[in-house]
Amino acid sequence: MKPEQFIREFGPNTFRISMSFVNTAKYLVVHEGEIDFTDEIKPHHGERVFERDVVNRLIESLDLVKKLGGLQGAKAYVPDGYKSDRLKQAIKDHESIYGGGDE
Repeated sequence: MKPEQFIREFGPNTFRISMSFVNTAKYLVVHEGEIDFTDEIKPHHGERVFERDVVNRLIESLDLVKKLGGLQGAKAYVPDGYKSDRLKQAIKDHESIYGGGDE
């Protein structure tokens, strides 16, 4: 399972809360309803193993898009010469989770 699919099915708060913990582990593992951190993927982890950096970027992207008034608000900044690569990535991430319309 990709992290985008997990967020789509279970919502971003599941990851948002876990990302607030100070932890340097490379992966987040969702197993039996709990989130754990690990530096090593093991077979019993199953398909719900997500790279911490990717999850963090996705959550930050959703927060940025929301701060700008949703997907349409964020897109409005791009044609006006706002050339932020971070904003473009946030829009792409939002669309990869929710599609082209607002959540």
